[in-house]
Amino acid sequence: MGDDLRRELEKARTALIRTYVLHVAWFAAMCVFVSLQWSGDGLKASVLLTLITVPPVLFYTVRVHRLCRRIDPAARTVGVVPVLVTTLVLSPFESGLILPARNLLVANRILRARKRQEAARIGTGPLN
Repeated sequence: MGDDLRRELEKARTALIRTYVLHVAWFAAMCVFVSLQWSGDGLKASVLLTLITVPPVLFYTVRVHRLCRRIDPAARTVGVVPVLVTTLVLSPFESGLILPARNLLVANRILRARKRQEAARIGTGPLN
């Protein structure tokens, strides 16, 4: 069961990385367009495209959170309630930029620890 959870977490983390990179790229493009004072229709389109990338990022953020918590109940990830509160109180842009980064860091830490445990169990660790 632990190996299945690890594989699921790796897949969800990969999906989160892909959607997160896309969101950050569109966010950066939007900021460039705003700073260049692009035409009104162009700004509306760039903001819309950036907003379209937010729901998948938040979905995978929560998915990674749930998988991390199934592996390590004490994992310091961000779940559904903080995602909703941050999205409603601040903006979708902040919740799409900050919260996924936190969950990615925790997921990476958990996966590294799992790989070290497996290597030590097999006897291929750094000391052997």
